[in-house]
Amino acid sequence: MSKEAFEVRAAPMRWPGDKKAAVMITVAVELWSPGHWPVYAPMATAWPLPGVHDMHSVSWSEYGATTGVWRLLDMLRSHRMPATFGINGLVAERFPQAVRAAHDAGHEIAAHSYAQDIIPALLDVRGERENIRRCTALLENLTGVRPIGWMSPRASGTTHTPDLLAEAGYLWSGDYNDHELPQVLTTQRGPLVAIMHSALSDIRGAAGPREYLDSHVGLLNDMLDAPGPGIYNLTVHAHVGARPLLSGMVDRILGHIETVREKVWLATHRQIAEHVLTQYNSPGSWADHG
Repeated sequence: MSKEAFEVRAAPMRWPGDKKAAVMITVAVELWSPGHWPVYAPMATAWPLPGVHDMHSVSWSEYGATTGVWRLLDMLRSHRMPATFGINGLVAERFPQAVRAAHDAGHEIAAHSYAQDIIPALLDVRGERENIRRCTALLENLTGVRPIGWMSPRASGTTHTPDLLAEAGYLWSGDYNDHELPQVLTTQRGPLVAIMHSALSDIRGAAGPREYLDSHVGLLNDMLDAPGPGIYNLTVHAHVGARPLLSGMVDRILGHIETVREKVWLATHRQIAEHVLTQYNSPGSWADHG
């Protein structure tokens, strides 16, 4: 998504404690509206049935909310690590116990549109504002905490999205991929922190479980060998990476993060956004010299 309409300031040059890298763990818990399903579901990809209600792909997509989220919560608890859960409003309606469990475990709950097929880029301004309002209200009413982070399905926002998010009280957006480090967007309603969308996830970017593991471990190691600062985003979809085929690899990645824990800042998106804005607003900070 283009940020041409917004003033952008450079990212902070230091993480807390002068850590070389910030580590974010992102968990996506997603559902599709009735009559919709992920086009990348294995059977839909291998054997599409045009015009047919694909019950198999619908069932495949619901695994994340029925089963996968609980496995990931257990892993995060075992490794004592916080995460940011990007959750559709529809998940809050249909599987409220999963959302409450993530919140009660201390993880950040971020809004992820009402459903995966409700994509901001396909909405007009009125529809996009209503989608933000609806998803925000569902998550806030369920957890008692208003989300301040947003991730669009397919990371596909619009030129209006930053202003609409700031208008709704959001602090950060995870739709961006044009800078490695967070950027501060100056919208009509105040600053909004743009955080990079993961370039490597369980849905794309790796040929199999072993390559998925090796790619993530190698990426983090490279960041720690570089001068820094860096930012590492482990993104796991509860309906994909939490299945037995990949979840063992996710557990090993978390284990590797544990071995370098003293060298990294393990943070939620909210913590990163607040840190960026603190540096941005402080006298004599990097923002004054950008």
